[in-house]
Amino acid sequence: MAQRGPIVDIVGAAAVSVLAIVLLNTGIAHAVLAVEPTFRVLTVAAAAAGATAALLAAITARLTGDPRPSWIAASLVLYCVIVLPWTTVAAAELDVMHRASRLVAYLGALVLLLLAIRPPRMLRAWGGWMLLLATGLLAIVVLELPASAAMAWLVDGPLLTVAVLGGWTAAAAAFVADGYRRRSRPRLRLGLGLVVLAVAQLYRVADDPSTPSTDIAFATLRLVGLLIVFGALAQLTQLALRSVETAQWRQQEELAAAALHMERAQEAAAERDHELRNGLAGLAGITHLLSADGGSRRAGSEEHERLKHAVLAELGRLHAILDGGLLAVGPIVDYTVEPVIAGLVALRTSGAVAFDVEPGLHTTGDPAVLAQIVTNLLVNCERHAPGAMVTVTARRRGNVVTIEVRDEGPGLPQEGQRVDPRPGSGLGLPISRRLAATQGGQLLLRTVTDPRGCAATLSLPVAPAQVEDKPVTDGNLPSVFHRT
Repeated sequence: MAQRGPIVDIVGAAAVSVLAIVLLNTGIAHAVLAVEPTFRVLTVAAAAAGATAALLAAITARLTGDPRPSWIAASLVLYCVIVLPWTTVAAAELDVMHRASRLVAYLGALVLLLLAIRPPRMLRAWGGWMLLLATGLLAIVVLELPASAAMAWLVDGPLLTVAVLGGWTAAAAAFVADGYRRRSRPRLRLGLGLVVLAVAQLYRVADDPSTPSTDIAFATLRLVGLLIVFGALAQLTQLALRSVETAQWRQQEELAAAALHMERAQEAAAERDHELRNGLAGLAGITHLLSADGGSRRAGSEEHERLKHAVLAELGRLHAILDGGLLAVGPIVDYTVEPVIAGLVALRTSGAVAFDVEPGLHTTGDPAVLAQIVTNLLVNCERHAPGAMVTVTARRRGNVVTIEVRDEGPGLPQEGQRVDPRPGSGLGLPISRRLAATQGGQLLLRTVTDPRGCAATLSLPVAPAQVEDKPVTDGNLPSVFHRT
């Protein structure tokens, strides 16, 4: 809260109060205005301002969850609905019990206002309205009680003056102190409005409390005080609305982030499902080969060793996918291309596959990535060109290793999608392109003729010529067979 803000508010409230008292006591206002009708109009305006302020206080309590504005609202309702209408009637025109009932309502409004500083925790926001109802019922009960000398002394004695002046002064001082303590300018203005109301009551008592309450200065000060209270509560409501709006924007941002996270998780799950299906298709192929063998081969034969390593490679890749490593790239190593592709081709049994790899061809990167890309391409051929001839070739062209997977299927239309409407997630090729980019390569698809089909060309960097060929074992292809 800026240092000049409270000073300006205090000086402004004091100036308005003094100006109203001076102007309305010169006699000019009484000569120009009809006193009683003007007083009634000012009273109605004050009641309207107080009722609107009570509504704003209730809204603020609802928006913020703070019970204090709710207690202020209850106090203003009691003051504006019961107390203010009675002020239009002179005390001499009311019998003792009506004056006693008015005193009960007055004291109830002041108690509610004082409790609004720190409401009892057990009563919370609804406590103020419960106390309002209890005060209203008590005021009605007092009307039905018989008049007595003790009641007359209680009502007409100094208790009313002390209660009114002391109550308003205490409430005003408490709210001003609360505004300073909380460094809240709206709360300080609320306290200043109560100060003006206290000044109005003091002026009324000091002028002549026995005369009818038709003094325009008193009514004007009361209206000014309630207008200041209304302005303070309007500012509190505005701040509460801004806070709610900010919270809603924050929640929307969090929901958008959660939706994006869920979308990415769904994409990752779909990609993982796609790769698992491809791996299972390969393992189904090896079971077919082993079943067709009929036990004629020896367990230690070269063919069985090759199939064993192919199965280990596929299982290692599936384990990596289950561990969340679908698009993770392992250590960059120099490796031989032929063993990786040969093992994958051996697992495919749905159609004829021709395999032609340049001997001693090396590349650099992660062998698991190459295995995943080639697996996706072979499964793509099986899905969209079932039974068709598939040719896998690998050649060195300058500083690039070119691996081509070509089928004799329907090829690609101009839109870049398969003509054959077979079921598939459509994720394999995008995943493969992303994986190729991680290896410093690229994957291109095109329709070819003679014979017609689809050719997928994977380009990878050539390893240094001095790299020694390494046999394919469980240990030298860690990213294919084992997750390290």
